[in-house]
Amino acid sequence: MILIFKKTSDQQSIAELRQRMGSRALGMLLYLESPRTVLKLALGLITDNFVYLWHLLRPMLVIAVPFILVAAQLDARYGRIPPTPDRPSTLTITWKDAVPEAPLPEPSMGSIVSPVVIIPDSLEQSFSFTGENGVFQLEETGISIGSSGGSGSIVTRGSEGRGIIPYLLRPWNAVAPGDIHSARAFLQPARYSILGGRWSWFAVFLVFSSVWAILGAVVFRVKV
Repeated sequence: MILIFKKTSDQQSIAELRQRMGSRALGMLLYLESPRTVLKLALGLITDNFVYLWHLLRPMLVIAVPFILVAAQLDARYGRIPPTPDRPSTLTITWKDAVPEAPLPEPSMGSIVSPVVIIPDSLEQSFSFTGENGVFQLEETGISIGSSGGSGSIVTRGSEGRGIIPYLLRPWNAVAPGDIHSARAFLQPARYSILGGRWSWFAVFLVFSSVWAILGAVVFRVKV
């Protein structure tokens, strides 16, 4: 991303702006006895900041494309804990026409651990469940939640057609099967123990990618 920033930004203009902004800030400290001069420098500094943001706009728009794709995939795989035997999750099934009178079948993987709550007006059934080897599966209804590898949580969250765009931007979605309009799973959020804290994947990504970006800017001589 730092190399993309270098190729798509006006490095010379950014370097000149940074020097000018530094000079204005230093001038404000040197001319404290002249409020008029300080005000003039402050207004110039504000203007330079807006110009600086304008120079950042183009490279950030270019970087946003791969970032959105990467973020969607990371969230699908590291944002939630796959269904486990000891930490129940919740599933809400919305039917297309009517809630079946027959009880839900026994899961082929995992277990239903709470009574099934039926909401007739919205055609919904909700219950808590646990997984087996990272998966909860109601085979007869075609619902499968989780990852067999136990390292991700690609789940069914809605009803939509198959295609490359939904897969790239919403990889956790899947096509709702049969008479089901949608099946939305609420899995436990994942937290990672790093540097003595409990972090979400996004916090880990943001902090460490920022550190690498700073190092990359130094190594590749990028003006940011």
